[in-house]
Amino acid sequence: MSSAAPGWGEWSIDPGPIIAIVLTGAAYIACYRRAHRRTGRRYAAHLLAFTSGLGLIAVALLSPLDSIGDRWLLSAHTLQHVLLADVAPALLVLGVRPPLLAHGLPPELLRALSPRARIGRVLRSQWFAPVALGFWVATQWAWSIPVVFDTAAAHPLLHTIEHLCLLGSGVLLWTVVVDPLPGQGRRAVWGRLGYLGASRAAAAVVCLPLTWLDHTLYSRYADAPRAYGISALTDQHIGGAGMCLIEFLVFGVAFIIVFLDLLGREEQGTRVTERASQPDLPKPARNPLNVS
Repeated sequence: MSSAAPGWGEWSIDPGPIIAIVLTGAAYIACYRRAHRRTGRRYAAHLLAFTSGLGLIAVALLSPLDSIGDRWLLSAHTLQHVLLADVAPALLVLGVRPPLLAHGLPPELLRALSPRARIGRVLRSQWFAPVALGFWVATQWAWSIPVVFDTAAAHPLLHTIEHLCLLGSGVLLWTVVVDPLPGQGRRAVWGRLGYLGASRAAAAVVCLPLTWLDHTLYSRYADAPRAYGISALTDQHIGGAGMCLIEFLVFGVAFIIVFLDLLGREEQGTRVTERASQPDLPKPARNPLNVS
């Protein structure tokens, strides 16, 4: 390996991502503790999902994956993008799914997300889901254009904007799929699965050509020194295949989660229907002398 190439043990101490991750984690812990005080429950699965999401963001932005993906390996760069646009946002949104937000948010924020408030109405509106999906697809496709991809990798400020777009669009998309908002008016499950499937089809437009084309698409990586013993074309194939595999796994896991949500709602509705159909039982006569 060339001495100029980053090693896999070299981590960054860039203060920007570190501060953002720490502040986000602190806000979530405050929300979690408030929910625990109000309900007495421990939301271990929520906590694990959210902290895993923050951890993956740290891996994407602070680990050698970032520096190696900037110049040396396209496969490292595509993995970074999948973590930021899909895996980490999905875990973050799963970490705030019901009932955590309903019990953990301060009253003023909870009112802001209610169906009657302006922000709540926007997030529950019919047009929010297609706009979120469109933004995610546009982000995926636009930043994958070879000249845009190469230029962003070469300019730190543009690269930061790229990462923010990927992460932000991912959070919006998974807000539609997971539907974590408290209160009534949740989206139909089959519609959420439809948006999930559409996003995976859009991702295939990016990963499949990288997997199967017999020529390189990105000149920055085609001309890069072969410091890690991988040819440019093999590197591109690995990046595309890895992206397709992760997208497939994300789709499978998310489908199961949303489908289980559907079963939970149907079970809850069945219990409500059964209780409503049962005749009222006569109340026992009161014993004023309290003699059994």
